[in-house]
Amino acid sequence: MSLSKPGLSVLAVSALLAGCAHVPFDRSVLPSNRGPDNPSTVAGVVITGTQLAADPTQSVLDAIQRAMPQVRPSKTALGACPSVVLRGHDSIVGTSQPTVYVDGQRTVDTCPLSDIQAVDAERVEVYPLGVTSRPGYASHGHGLILIFLQRAGGSGTQVPGN
Repeated sequence: MSLSKPGLSVLAVSALLAGCAHVPFDRSVLPSNRGPDNPSTVAGVVITGTQLAADPTQSVLDAIQRAMPQVRPSKTALGACPSVVLRGHDSIVGTSQPTVYVDGQRTVDTCPLSDIQAVDAERVEVYPLGVTSRPGYASHGHGLILIFLQRAGGSGTQVPGN
């Protein structure tokens, strides 16, 4: 029996496909056993508890630097907001700053990172890729930083607009 070139390639492809099995990705084996229901599984760093209270004089930015040594903020002038780059510079004239949210409200700059003391925060979430599975937070190409402040008698975790 003689097979033509197209018939031979179809036979080869079908033989390859028959030997392949699809194995779904198991998220339960991720670091810290974080599953798909945890909002922090989208390539983010969550800073809480003792990390925030390690030094009562540190700012949120200091806590971020401790957790993520690759973040190197700089100040351009005395009293100016820190320049923070999570993913690298991609523009000479534009900004490469991440978007910062405090209790669900978007800020206009990065000043809250140095103005808010870390001990006043319940948790800080840093998403260098700019994507979170938390509802209500828009993606941003230069990263997202979500700060949730401590509240008397309740959780500081807020959804934007509430």
